[in-house]
Amino acid sequence: SSNPVDSQPFETFRSSVSGRSETCPELSTVVVLAHGLAVQAIRANARQQVKVGLAENAQICVPVIETPEQVRATKKAMRELNAPFLTAVLEGHYHEAYLKAEGANAPEVREGDMAAIGGPLDFVGLNMYAPTYIRAADCPSGFAVVPHPESYPRMELPWLYLGPQIAYWGPRWAKEIWDVDDVRITENGCASQDTLTPDNETYDTDRVMYLRNHFIAAHRAVSEGWPLKGYFVWSLMDNFEWCHGYTKRFGIVYVNYTTQERLPKLSAKFYREVIARNAVV
Repeated sequence: SSNPVDSQPFETFRSSVSGRSETCPELSTVVVLAHGLAVQAIRANARQQVKVGLAENAQICVPVIETPEQVRATKKAMRELNAPFLTAVLEGHYHEAYLKAEGANAPEVREGDMAAIGGPLDFVGLNMYAPTYIRAADCPSGFAVVPHPESYPRMELPWLYLGPQIAYWGPRWAKEIWDVDDVRITENGCASQDTLTPDNETYDTDRVMYLRNHFIAAHRAVSEGWPLKGYFVWSLMDNFEWCHGYTKRFGIVYVNYTTQERLPKLSAKFYREVIARNAVV
């Protein structure tokens, strides 16, 4: 994944394209090559016709203001900031800005590797949680990442900034930049300070707000003709959340880790209504 994270265990895998010096470009090449070879193996061995794609934790770039100048800069940023993974897979080569930024550390690619990495896909999945805001800038790249101020609203994790526009710009960029005809939002959701009431209810109004606004942005994408074909909430149930263990809850169903009881939260009831009505409620 090219999405920046703020947890120490993942520091090694950050990319210098996003302004960080800690790099591991050879590892990123192994990852995308493994993806490409897996696609080939699935197609060669599947006993029936299957659809094959990927789910990438991409940086979803959002213009600070939707003016033509800012949109152009953001489109450029979307390609460059996702250079090691999404751009490499969808274009079948490494972005020149990425190779230049890595310099002597640029990944060595063997003959045939990029053909495998860039093999055709049936769909592109985007895992999206928080926006990367972009502004036009008078610099060689033509864009700059806008940092979030301390007062910017966020959910229960330091990196989980609110920015529902990602559900619009992700599908749009996939089509506009890479001509993808089938985009799935394969992960979207948030951690919340979920607590059970005495009657075993969880009124996670903040998660409902988060999801509702992402649904509105996704509806905008569909209404404008961008090829958003599927959406998956992360996650159905609370689970083990990386280095946070069981302390952070992303589920729309509350899990009592002592009794293993599953209790639908307010967000689950909200999502059920959205599905039943095929409308944002």
